[in-house]
Amino acid sequence: MTKQDFKLRVGQNKMFSCKWINKKGEVSVIKRGILGTNAWRHTNQATKTSVKEHDDYVLVYRIGNGLMPEHRRWANVNPETVFEVNGCNINEHEIHA
Repeated sequence: MTKQDFKLRVGQNKMFSCKWINKKGEVSVIKRGILGTNAWRHTNQATKTSVKEHDDYVLVYRIGNGLMPEHRRWANVNPETVFEVNGCNINEHEIHA
């Protein structure tokens, strides 16, 4: 899936969950997140232009008071390895959409 496909699937200004295969080959999980470009208020500069996204990854801001300290607030998600969004398998979601 492309970056644009992923962003359309999760929607602007909406919370979502996803699972993907990270660079280490492990499964990474975000239980509650929003697109990083919508989380600019949480940056040190707090301007819409303060959020820079990598060309190959989607920047996601993790939401939740119960996050453990070792879990960073920001994550780079590789949209090409995402296999689940909002509890639905990508292929399953495309069939029911």
